[in-house]
Amino acid sequence: MTSRQWSRSLWDSDPLSWFTTPNLPLAAVGLTLVHSAVMLGPLSQAGSRPGMQSAAVGFAVLSMLWVHVMTRPRRSAFTVGRAFVALALASTAFVLSALGYSGEPFTLELWWAPLALSLLLFAMVPYSSAARLAMFGAVLLVVVTTVTLVFVVPDNTIWPPFAIVAITLFPIVIGGVGAVVMIRSITVALTRWSERPLAKPTGGLEDDGLVSAVNSATRVRIAPATAFIASVLERGVVTAGDVMRSSALAARLRSELTAEVGRTWIERVAEGRAIVIDDPERLADHLDVAQRTAVRALLDALLGPVMPQYGSARVELRRTSRGAIKVGLRIISTLPEGRRETFLAPYYVSLRSTVDTLRWSTGPVTAVEFEVAARSRVRSPVHFTPELETADRPVVR
Repeated sequence: MTSRQWSRSLWDSDPLSWFTTPNLPLAAVGLTLVHSAVMLGPLSQAGSRPGMQSAAVGFAVLSMLWVHVMTRPRRSAFTVGRAFVALALASTAFVLSALGYSGEPFTLELWWAPLALSLLLFAMVPYSSAARLAMFGAVLLVVVTTVTLVFVVPDNTIWPPFAIVAITLFPIVIGGVGAVVMIRSITVALTRWSERPLAKPTGGLEDDGLVSAVNSATRVRIAPATAFIASVLERGVVTAGDVMRSSALAARLRSELTAEVGRTWIERVAEGRAIVIDDPERLADHLDVAQRTAVRALLDALLGPVMPQYGSARVELRRTSRGAIKVGLRIISTLPEGRRETFLAPYYVSLRSTVDTLRWSTGPVTAVEFEVAARSRVRSPVHFTPELETADRPVVR
């Protein structure tokens, strides 16, 4: 198991599926309200300060609503800072509930607050990595242990201190461990599934569209050379003109092939489409595989060669003063506003999971801007040396 798998959330592994199921925090809110209402109402666990228990329930619910709001598609990533706001609200709820019982005995086994903190951890499952959720659980364990020892243990004469702390921590430990195991299991399974080898086409390689397209392009490129070789074989004699002609054909092929090698991946995507690429420093090659996939999926959806093209686009890449790469996309779409919003939403979620500081605005022109951290240098493009074009081998630098 790699450290990268511990640092990936379910949203990182499969952002589109979690876009369609975004309401886990709301489910946690519902369970918290039902559980606390039963404990404080029919089971009479409100104590002598029901107002403090009600306020504590409000803070617990607010912590889960915060998670829900901060993970909406228009928001940026669910960062550690935002998670700690939720933890602070939940910790406040726990402290208020403990203070509400201060000075009086209560049934420890029916305390609603520990389960509410456990439900908060589950509310953050889709948006947190296993390592981060383990850290969040550890923070809650420290807070709960401290509050229990200070406010609960002195007033409880039924259970020994160790048993009181263990009973209080049990729901949080179970919830945290279960959440971490859930994240690890799903991320590992999704990673293995997404990185599986492509299945061989049932009709053989000759039926594969990509192979057919490559073969077709190759036949067109080498057609002059093939025709020339066929004519020489037919005559059975090599003349001085044939030598000059072969040198010219070889030079042209070398020039085309080195130019092809020197193109960036996004220039290949733009070929035959209504896309203008402005990337003088070849920064597109610095994007990692996940970022390239997200950008290409968006461009393919709007400007794909198979489906009708829905507009045109301009892509600009520039280096910032901090060394990061800033990418800007301007998409002029023919889709109506409402349909465009629905159409682009999954691609926004997918892109947001791979880049930093994503900004997205819609209208007649859809503007997408994001930054990616500077990475190690990639290969330089192959340059053909003009003065040696007739040599037996091309010289690259």
